[in-house]
Amino acid sequence: MDEAFTATLIRTDLAGVLSRSMQDTLPPLYNILLKLITDVLGYSVPVMKFTSTLPMICTLLLIVTVFRRRHGLFACCLFMLCITFMPLMLYYGVEIRMYSLGFFFATASAIYAYEVLCESTFRKWAAFTIFSVLAGYSHHFAFVTVGMVYFFLLLYYIIKDRPNIRRFLFCLLATALLYLPCLLVTLQQLKRVSGYFSMPDVTLHLFIQYALYPYTTGFRPLSLLLALLTAALFVYTLIAAVKTKQLLHMYTLFCFTIYYLVLLFGTAVSKIMTANIFVDRYLFFSCGLIWLFFSVEISYLFAHKGSLQAHKWAWVSLLFVVLIGVSTYRTQWDLEYGTDPSEMIRYLDTHVKPGQGLLTYADSEALYWCLPFYAPALQAYKTEQEAANALESGEIDTLWLAVDEGYSLPGESPGSDPPVFDGDFRFDRYHFSLYHLP
Repeated sequence: MDEAFTATLIRTDLAGVLSRSMQDTLPPLYNILLKLITDVLGYSVPVMKFTSTLPMICTLLLIVTVFRRRHGLFACCLFMLCITFMPLMLYYGVEIRMYSLGFFFATASAIYAYEVLCESTFRKWAAFTIFSVLAGYSHHFAFVTVGMVYFFLLLYYIIKDRPNIRRFLFCLLATALLYLPCLLVTLQQLKRVSGYFSMPDVTLHLFIQYALYPYTTGFRPLSLLLALLTAALFVYTLIAAVKTKQLLHMYTLFCFTIYYLVLLFGTAVSKIMTANIFVDRYLFFSCGLIWLFFSVEISYLFAHKGSLQAHKWAWVSLLFVVLIGVSTYRTQWDLEYGTDPSEMIRYLDTHVKPGQGLLTYADSEALYWCLPFYAPALQAYKTEQEAANALESGEIDTLWLAVDEGYSLPGESPGSDPPVFDGDFRFDRYHFSLYHLP
């Protein structure tokens, strides 16, 4: 549904994209990028999927350059495998939404946070600031993730390097000034938006699910092993940080905890706001920092052991990530290709004409957004009254009725004639019956 919403939003000119983005509650950067790329390469699902892979590819390029020079080849290889194969990466790395874009900027911000601490140059502070601001222009919770990175830097300068805190304060001021236009747009969006969905309240059970979200591989024993291994590595790193007081350990520990700080922040927001807009996918922006911690600390562990046995276990860790990749790839393949929508597409292409409308009966807005994506000639209506008025006024000559699985048509239809059954169809995870009113 989210992909169909985005793909439908950009099916207009650039001015229309900006206008429609203002009716949403998220920053428009991804929508603009998607519009520009589809204008060049064509409007199609593969092109839009490709657009979402570009930030993930940029993340890999950043790892193989900046990250590798600082942390070494083994950590670089392990981090690249994690960014490719760990849970959620293949899912959000191809979804036609802004998650991969915000992920890249948030991960880049964290990588450059360590760079400015190790080598405080204008170029690195500028890169850190720009990546951080662009995270805010991608998604609000990508900016929350970056805010936690700023919090780490603030703590560091207060505790360890107070004489040089002015560098951080200049960066903070620049960030505020550069983000101000996006903040003004966001405030306007919140004023203009007519309505918004509300996610389930974050209960204790849901909180635990969200806490384990980054380790869900699709195969429970593997998920459990990954969670336990990461927890053991966290304990080891915590002990090492207390003993050595090394900046590297403190940095990686904070990278790991950022995910859970964002989770706590989102939970608090969900309790304060009347409509909960916090959901598990908003945690994706901070997932890369967990695997940054994972890669650097495993590399450090084996590099300082120095034995042949340690090197063998280093290779085992690489193979373990590849094994997770096999599981996540199979899961993603089923999600992308498990249900073939070609029959539905052929039917809609053959029978739907301009000047026709759509009314959906379902417990979500999925059909309302998705079917017009597959059949752009349809004018979707949210209520029976709107659809009936369109029929009576001659605005449309045919009304299609899409009835989700588990629902049935009401006793009285919007038109004067009884609806004609056209068939049962399916796409993605949706099953529905299609009728029309001539």
